[in-house]
Amino acid sequence: MPEGMVRETLNIYYLLDTSGSMSGARIQQLNTCMQELKPALEEAGIDNNVEIKVRAIEFGNNETADWHTGDKANGVPIDNFTWVNLQANGGCTPTSVALKKVADALHPEYLGTRALRPVIILLTDGGCTDGKSEYTLACNDVKTKINGNATRIAVGVDGANRAELEEFATYGKMGGKDNQPFVFEAKNAEAMTEIIRWASLVSIKSSVKIGVGGGSGNNGGSDVELSDPDDEWV
Repeated sequence: MPEGMVRETLNIYYLLDTSGSMSGARIQQLNTCMQELKPALEEAGIDNNVEIKVRAIEFGNNETADWHTGDKANGVPIDNFTWVNLQANGGCTPTSVALKKVADALHPEYLGTRALRPVIILLTDGGCTDGKSEYTLACNDVKTKINGNATRIAVGVDGANRAELEEFATYGKMGGKDNQPFVFEAKNAEAMTEIIRWASLVSIKSSVKIGVGGGSGNNGGSDVELSDPDDEWV
């Protein structure tokens, strides 16, 4: 890299369901997954010569959503990332609250100089309890920020509302097919871990390929491609 040039930044946002149905093996596996992501993301940052910054929002406790890692204005550089285990003991699934919170963070000022297309990974095992209209408004809020140039990936653990996940997700090229929703189904806790890791790494490659300021916007993702998902996930 030429002296004085700022390295490209890639922001990854994890929106994680901590409602009571995620308790037990699911939340334990999720915590292990997030702990083990660090070396993989560090390696991806080195290989692609980008600075990766991580944020995480937990939702499911008392109808709220809270920043768990980083905040609206600041992601945590992957070199400094340390995962604090989540607890799943909430009584509802306020997905729309989490979406509104991440939408507020999708601002050029917060993404950084020479920011690549950000990645949002939503994981849930249920349906939004805020109501259909609130959920749709929140999805639209995310889709329209930064001209819609964020890659939105949804991971549904067994029991999730697929229609809601498809409403949130980017549609792009996947498995050699165009206009596919970036929605993946985890039939168990182990598959959930595999999907989160895979989605994190392939979305980094996709954003690097598109480059700074790239993207087709909103729900269109003709320029976004996720390679070779497991057939059991889609």
